[in-house]
Amino acid sequence: MAVPGLDERNERLATGMVRGVMAAMTMTGLRQITTGLGLVDQTPPDAVLKQRGFGVLVRSPRLAYFLARRQVAVVELAHWGFGAGGGVAFALLPPSLLRRRWTGVVYGLATWVAFEVSVAPVLGLDQAKQIRPIERLMFALDHVLYGVVLAGDGRWALPERGRLLRRPWRRIAGR
Repeated sequence: MAVPGLDERNERLATGMVRGVMAAMTMTGLRQITTGLGLVDQTPPDAVLKQRGFGVLVRSPRLAYFLARRQVAVVELAHWGFGAGGGVAFALLPPSLLRRRWTGVVYGLATWVAFEVSVAPVLGLDQAKQIRPIERLMFALDHVLYGVVLAGDGRWALPERGRLLRRPWRRIAGR
């Protein structure tokens, strides 16, 4: 993604942010299916905001009312924000790691494990207290999807600008 006016590092960070949002949006699609099928009771962003986030807003009833009426949108926007942050963090990894095929999968799983062992217990979320293997498996799966979409083909981490635009037929032909 060639962004005029950005140096190589900032371009990589911007790319990571955009890919992080896209990956979080992709997770949203998968989560619609897993919650719709009853495999997941409550998604992590939904749990964070409903069990811990909205309670803080009780001091501001107007804001609480506004957000409660737009709860689904607030949860999704928060999740996409988390995804953007994760994308920026991913872009900060060394380029040698970013080019490896497995990095996205490992990164996606690492973000899930970090949430499960730190964020959920610290916030006292119900998910940390209940053991539902199928739900945990679905969360692992959607985080793998996040990592795969975030990493893409790894070429965005290459330092040479416009590499794919100059000779796109080589990529298609396998050269």
